[in-house]
Amino acid sequence: MQRRLFKQRGKKNSKKAQDPRITNIRYHLSHPLTPRPLHFSRNRYLRHWTIHRAWLLFLRKRRWAEERDLERQYMSMRAACEHLRLLDQNGNRVTEEEAGGQGADPTRLGVKGREVGRLYRSAMLKRGVWGSVPIEYAKVQTDFPSRDGWNHGWVRP
Repeated sequence: MQRRLFKQRGKKNSKKAQDPRITNIRYHLSHPLTPRPLHFSRNRYLRHWTIHRAWLLFLRKRRWAEERDLERQYMSMRAACEHLRLLDQNGNRVTEEEAGGQGADPTRLGVKGREVGRLYRSAMLKRGVWGSVPIEYAKVQTDFPSRDGWNHGWVRP
């Protein structure tokens, strides 16, 4: 008895199983006005593949150049921070031993005291950075600088 019920359910659901989305896709794929898919000849396919690979190589080289540029900028900022870390209160560069208080043993105070690396520490604090106006809104959004530069003779009309 149960077996017969399951078979009847299956038969009823098979008629209703036609999803309108699938029907629509089948209609448009096999519609008489749908053009046949393109097939390249051997030479044209080879030309297409060559141009495509050349374009991918170009994109890879451009991405690599952008990464090298970002790496160069990062290393420059790192060197500037290291220079700030080793400056004393008079702006003179000191050695690692004189700096102290940083690096492997931060508890050790150097010969020159706390004034070494003061600018570095204040730059790394980032206190109040997130509460101000974003830099994108602080300057005028322009695509290019003006051709004339600054107009020193301008007065309010």
